[in-house]
This record gives sequence, C-alpha cells and structure tokens, in this order.
Amino acid sequence: MMGWGNKRRTLFSWGLVMACGLTMSSGMAAAGLADDGNTKPTPAQEGVRFSIDREEYDAQARAAMQVDPVVAAHLGAIRKVALDDAASMDEPGPDVLVFDVEGSRGKGRVTARFITVSATQEALGPGMLVMADGTRHEIEGDADALAAEGEGHGHDDEEDVEAGAGLFIRQAQEAAQRYPLIRQHIGQIAAFELDSDATGAAPGMNTFVFDVAGDKGRGRLEADFITVSADTERLGKGVLTLANGRKLSFEGEPRGGDEPEDGIDATDLFAGDNIFTRQARVAVQRYPLVQQHIGTLSAFDMDVLGTGEAEGADEFVFTLVGDKGRGRILAEFITVDADTERLGKGVLTLADGREFAFEGEPPMEGELAAPRTDADRGEAPETFARQDGIFVLQANAAMQAHPVVQRHIGDIREAAFDRDASWAAEGERYVFDLKGSKGAGRLEAEFITVDADNERIGEGELVMADGKRYPLGGK
Repeated sequence: MMGWGNKRRTLFSWGLVMACGLTMSSGMAAAGLADDGNTKPTPAQEGVRFSIDREEYDAQARAAMQVDPVVAAHLGAIRKVALDDAASMDEPGPDVLVFDVEGSRGKGRVTARFITVSATQEALGPGMLVMADGTRHEIEGDADALAAEGEGHGHDDEEDVEAGAGLFIRQAQEAAQRYPLIRQHIGQIAAFELDSDATGAAPGMNTFVFDVAGDKGRGRLEADFITVSADTERLGKGVLTLANGRKLSFEGEPRGGDEPEDGIDATDLFAGDNIFTRQARVAVQRYPLVQQHIGTLSAFDMDVLGTGEAEGADEFVFTLVGDKGRGRILAEFITVDADTERLGKGVLTLADGREFAFEGEPPMEGELAAPRTDADRGEAPETFARQDGIFVLQANAAMQAHPVVQRHIGDIREAAFDRDASWAAEGERYVFDLKGSKGAGRLEAEFITVDADNERIGEGELVMADGKRYPLGGK
C-alpha cells in the first residue's frame, strides 16, 4: 500500500463518487464486491445475481458504458440503464449482460462482457451496441482491463487510486503552473505525470511526486499539495529537481484568506459550493412545496450519511433552512443537461415532523429535445449550451489539454463559444474561437462526456487565423 495518508486516500475515494455523481447518478456508498462480480444462476433460479447491491452494480455498469467511445458517440450522456435479466440469462458466459440504455442522443441495447476491475469499478469488454433504428456498432471494450484480465489479475489498490485521481492531478498541475519557480525553469507545462512509487515512499501525508516537462525544461517536482476547495489545490513546500540535477527548494504558495487553517475534510466536498449541489439547490428552490413551507433558502447542505442510506440510485438527502421554516428533503435528482438538475419524486419533512410526499417536476424541454440530427433546426433553445455554462468550462479544460491546441494556440487566453454555429454543426460538434499565447484559430470538434467533471475531444479540426488546418483526431 502507498503511504499517502488517510486524508488524501479519503479525499480520493469521496472525490471519485462525486465525479461520477451526475454521470451515473449513483448513491454514495459502495459495497464490497466479490471477485466474480456477477453470476448467472441455475435454471431453477431467476435473474442475474450480484455480490453487491443491484443499484450499485447498475451504477458501475453505467459508468463503464459511459466512458466507452462507441457508446458515447452514439448514445451521448447516459440518462437511464435497465438490465434485461431474461436476455442476459440467454447470453453465453457468466459475465455477458444486456442493458437497455437511453442517452441524450438516442436509445439502444448494449450486449457485452462486464469485467470486474475493483470493488467499485466495472469495465466494458467486447460486445455490440444495437440502436433503436436497428443499426449495429461493434464495441471493442477496455483494452487495459482486457490486458490485465489476460495476465490473471485486475488493478491493485495503487492502480485503482491512480486511475481515479485524474481530477486531483489536473488541479495539482494548475497549482504547479501558477508557481513562479515552475514558470521560470519549466515554462508552460506540457506533461505532468504522477510517480506513484515515489509518492508512496514520500514521508509527508500530502506529499506527491510528479515528473514535469514544459517549453523551457523538465524536472521532478516533490511537494505538498493542500486542498483548498473541491476545485482547487495549493502548492505547498517542496523541491524542484531539474534535468541537470540542480535542486531548488521552495516554500510554496501562501494560504489564502478564505482557506481553512486545517484544509478541508472529505465531506466538505459535498457540503460546500460544488456543481451538483448548486444545481440541486436551484431545483429545490423552484419547487412550489418548498417555496410554501421553507421559503427562500438560506442554507442547503447535503446529508452525506442520509444520502448513502437512501434506497434509490438517484436519491439524495439535503437539510434545508429558509425564511419560512426548516426541514429535510429526500428526493430524486434527474440530470436535464450539463447545467440543470430537475427535482423528481420525494418527501419533504418539516422541523415539526410533518411529511409531504411529492411527484416532482415534469420533464423539461431540454430533456426531451431530439438529438441535433436534422438539417433545419431553427434557433438554439435556451437549454442549449451557454458561454457561462458548465459544459463550456469543461470544454475549455479539454481544449487546453489537447496537444494540437497546445502546439498551435498555446496557453488559451480567450475561448469564445459560437453557440449558433455549434447548434447548426453536425452531430455533437461544437465550435470555439480561440486566442492564445502562440496564435488564434477556430476549433470545431466532437466533445464526448467522460464524467460529471470532464469532456474529451473527439474528431475535429483546428483552423488557424492564417488558414492552416490541423486535424485533432479522436484520441
């Protein structure tokens, strides 16, 4: 086991749940998973049996399908999954399952192997996606999971933590990039890779080791990283060792005025100002029953334990305080788009013990909108991506990290989202006008949802101001 300390290990495990929260709409607590993951019983028994809670397994399977490029390209952001027990029983092999899947771009049926990677992760193996219109798309599956399986083992604990650390690594890179010493000797960071073995051997609980390369040089960074908020890491004390062996010690960034003296606890990721909680609060505030009994919300905090104990995969629990009263709400939250949650069925419990069951809001226009497949779409609806929306922020991060953009645009200074051109573009392509430290250009590309916090760039093209064209590729 790596010596990362309980604080960081807890932060990663809770951060993973939150990162997957909108994409797979699962509960907070993951049960232990047996090695076989799922089993098909004898003919005398009914249905597929799981060694963890059925809803938890559905959530893991949903996450595995969401990150597959074939599924993402044809179904988009997954809204609903339903296991077809009878069809799964008819398929050969103990780990071949059949799911009916509904996404933002269409509906289809996935028949594929599901490979148990760890207690909290399934990977998609080879299979087939059959769309509602009958078109078929072959699924190659997760090559890494297949290779690990072929070697007779899955990921160990270190690999599980490292695989889920993408958000932390991105935030750590942002912290390193801010630091003057890094800018002086490394420059604009092009590669930033965690050395898990060296990090495990590092003495400090919050000390991490990264191999870093930029446009001025390369080296090794060993430093404390202090969690400021769910979105920000701060560079602490450490040593930068350059490629020529020169060692430069530094004290790191000073603590900000709003930063807690002891950093944040893992549960603060949910109790504070994060994307999902903000969107959930807006949904709850809209609801007439809440307006009647609670009024205008002044406090809105997730009950992490209550959420973990909630039965439904889409159910979350929040404590409410308003200008008319206080209470507790247990409800489903349905993702409408990257910027909006909708309040589903639930129960509002007031401070005096009264309970009000409710059906929630009806489906919204954006939820029911057809994919952008027709040639004449008219004007973009209000629910379509906005310049100040979450999708555009995540797209900016994906563009900044893309090697073609880094090479020709450099550090992005301005990314203007062309909403009308994006609405008119084919499929799930979006258009941005970019200005950076190296040049300016227009990017048109597919953006594929990886999870609640990340988009990745698919096929597309960058056209520079001088007319030169550079394909982006699909990797």
